[in-house]
Amino acid sequence: MDDAFKNKPEDFINRGLRASVGALPVIGGSLVEFLAFVIGDPSQERRDDFMKETLQRVMGLEANFEQARAEALRANEQFQATFIQATRLAVTTASEEKRRLFQNAILNTAIEPVEEYMRQAYMRTLDELSTTHVVFLTFLANPKGNEMAVKTAKNMMGSFSHIIEAVFPELVKNKALFELISADLQRLGLANTTSFNAMATSRGLLETRATDYGRSFLKFVAEPELAGR
Repeated sequence: MDDAFKNKPEDFINRGLRASVGALPVIGGSLVEFLAFVIGDPSQERRDDFMKETLQRVMGLEANFEQARAEALRANEQFQATFIQATRLAVTTASEEKRRLFQNAILNTAIEPVEEYMRQAYMRTLDELSTTHVVFLTFLANPKGNEMAVKTAKNMMGSFSHIIEAVFPELVKNKALFELISADLQRLGLANTTSFNAMATSRGLLETRATDYGRSFLKFVAEPELAGR
């Protein structure tokens, strides 16, 4: 039996590249082939690898989740839509960590239903965020879970920005990047970043800065729990 993931010359990425580049009036065939080889083939390989690994992870859930069995997934339109959408988006990122987040989204829609409008919102948000955004948001959602944050906040009254500096010194040093990430999380409704400089007690410093939407988004992209439901 032929490998369903084997490179095919009719693959949509290569076809699109050849058609687009080939339409340019002064571009020769050798350049078309070069671009297809440099961009098209690796993109297809990332897509195929993503699909293989995702399906292996889905099959690994079957023992714990009836929802992850083939018969159930065939009737799960949310899973199918998320799989197709995440596979398309995964090709556009060079980050292995972000591709893992896309896979987590697929697995979570396989085992737990979510309102369709929320699923679409989560996917749009994930597409826009980097893994640094997600790591920082995870911290904002639960500062108490970070040992350095707890240690820094102990018997301290000050601003949350001091906690952030202790936990993410390299990020804070890059002021432009830090401000951009903070602004993005605020704009997308994921976290309250305007409170970073407000004075608070040691207890207040460890309160969540993530919104309800931010916390539910993190659940959507988190590694699925292995306990059956």
